[in-house]
Amino acid sequence: MNFEGEFRKLAECDISALIQYVSDMPEESWYGTSIRHKAYPMHKHTQSIRFLYDRDFRHTDPTVHPEYDDFKSLIKPCLVGIKRYFDSQLKYQRLQKKHGKGYFIRLVLTRLNSGGAIQKHFDNGFSLLCSHRIHMPVITNDEVHFTVGESVKALKSGELWEINNRLLHGVENSSDLNRVHLIMDYVLPGEKIIDTSGEQLIC
Repeated sequence: MNFEGEFRKLAECDISALIQYVSDMPEESWYGTSIRHKAYPMHKHTQSIRFLYDRDFRHTDPTVHPEYDDFKSLIKPCLVGIKRYFDSQLKYQRLQKKHGKGYFIRLVLTRLNSGGAIQKHFDNGFSLLCSHRIHMPVITNDEVHFTVGESVKALKSGELWEINNRLLHGVENSSDLNRVHLIMDYVLPGEKIIDTSGEQLIC
């Protein structure tokens, strides 16, 4: 979603249990359902585990994958933190009173290989333009650099960051460790935005 700026910090949450769980996962867990690296060339150095995800990038009624059950309690504080951020603001309170509560349309745990990169790209398609794309580093370090537009950041574990995915963005992992992020796409029905093209969209 396009907004004024490149990164927007929403909150922080305690993910110590999630970090431990992910650290202990067997290697084969990352390859059972991973499809993003095959479908999108910029993600060739990544593997993903889907919790809520659909290949058609629908905007309602997400498919819940079995892996979500294993992670639900571990990521709940993060999801609550995002909802709390939007629920606390008057403009979003008014929006939800008129159009209904916000919801998550995609939840994906993704790993970027050590020494790998996600080439700079723009996100496209109605749902990606109309949802708040939020990244939360799970396992990371200071040698992982996330670029959005002209800004470059080394995000910290447990921080919830919305990125402007309509700007050119990418990631470089210059470390010798794999980086793991939880990516969450949150929709506020009826939200009006102005895309980088100048077009107004009603989400």
